Amino acid sequence: MGDVYYYDSLVLMDKGVVMELVRILKIYTALDFWRNKLEGKIPRSIGLLKELHVLNLSNNAFTGHIPSSMGNLRALESLDVSQNQLSGEFPQELGSLSYLAYMNFSHNQLAGLVPGGTQFRRQNCSSFEGNKGLFGPSLDEDCRDNIHTPASHKQYETTEESDEEVLSWIAAVIGAVPGVIFGLTIGYILVSYRPEWRFITYLKNLED
Repeated sequence: MGDVYYYDSLVLMDKGVVMELVRILKIYTALDFWRNKLEGKIPRSIGLLKELHVLNLSNNAFTGHIPSSMGNLRALESLDVSQNQLSGEFPQELGSLSYLAYMNFSHNQLAGLVPGGTQFRRQNCSSFEGNKGLFGPSLDEDCRDNIHTPASHKQYETTEESDEEVLSWIAAVIGAVPGVIFGLTIGYILVSYRPEWRFITYLKNLED
């Protein structure tokens, strides 16, 4: 095959030893490095493998961020980076991967907003558990309990709920005030005209 079918190399670490994968085929559709004790950062050049359908980097010792270049893997259908030591903000670029049907980010140290795309909403809670600080519309209440929503986000949710409660009380008071005023007015009229009623009743008794 000519060089037209190859991309740049990937540099990985295995047990502290640098390992370079050279002349990577463009037409690779699956890469599986599961449980190889690989270390270091996931290289940004992973985003060059645009024909990938399956990428499994789970059960290694990868650190650092998930590279935003993964957003270039438009054909990707399965992504597993679980059981590593990945950290930092969740890359929003992954939200554009419309073919991504299976994903697993569990048991890392990821934080931030999880994209709200349909492909993310369909995932089980187990795909995100074991990370501190993940939040977003893709995670239901059960997921948030397992993932440990950060205190700052919990405080935001609590404040939002408190504001809604205050607004409800204000609405109730506004609705009650006209009724109270009307009741007081009727009471005042009744009290004001009571002597006249008593006098009329007295006259009728005399006539009888």
